[in-house]
Amino acid sequence: MDRETLSELLLARKYQDAMDLVKKRHGNLRILLGLLYSEEELVRWRAVTLLGLIAAEGRTNLAPAVRRMLWFLSEESSTIGWCSAQAIAEIYRNNPGMARDAIRVVLHFSDDPELSLPANRNTPILAGSIWAIGALADSEPALVSEMGPALVEFLKDPDPVIRGFSAWALGRMRFRAAEEALNALSGDDSVINIYEDDSLRKVTVARAAGDALENIVKNSE
Repeated sequence: MDRETLSELLLARKYQDAMDLVKKRHGNLRILLGLLYSEEELVRWRAVTLLGLIAAEGRTNLAPAVRRMLWFLSEESSTIGWCSAQAIAEIYRNNPGMARDAIRVVLHFSDDPELSLPANRNTPILAGSIWAIGALADSEPALVSEMGPALVEFLKDPDPVIRGFSAWALGRMRFRAAEEALNALSGDDSVINIYEDDSLRKVTVARAAGDALENIVKNSE
């Protein structure tokens, strides 16, 4: 199996075929992990989805892969990190035991001033941490609820990706204390991509904030 073959299967949403290929040979899992750093954004995200499906099946021990991805998130690795945080979250969501020790590290990138301030940050890793919070909001509300205040502060961030991802995550958390800050984004026309329901969705930050407010209001009725 090569990267191109696996990428094509992911883009075609042929997840079962892709999973069967990954399981054929131990080295194929390394190829899948490599796609988390693909130059093609949708391939990266679909690799995240596939890792979650493999975790849910429970026949492949992904704990070593989780440790490797966690290292890629560290300063020592000197890498961008790309979708490592998202992949760890998706593995945890589908099989908590495979990423139990790693998930809190992933989530708390967003409230660590050494890692999240604009002067210090690795933006792809921070964005991945924020996405992870939103992705776990339904299944692990108690785990992510403490991150709400940090995300509200990110709604004022200079980076539109950070603002938009934070709005999306706060909406999924139904975090009522974010309503005023979300309303303040009603004129933010910056465009971002958000991965949800197996698709990349191109939206303005204002739309992400509006959707978040709608989710919060629905939850309070």
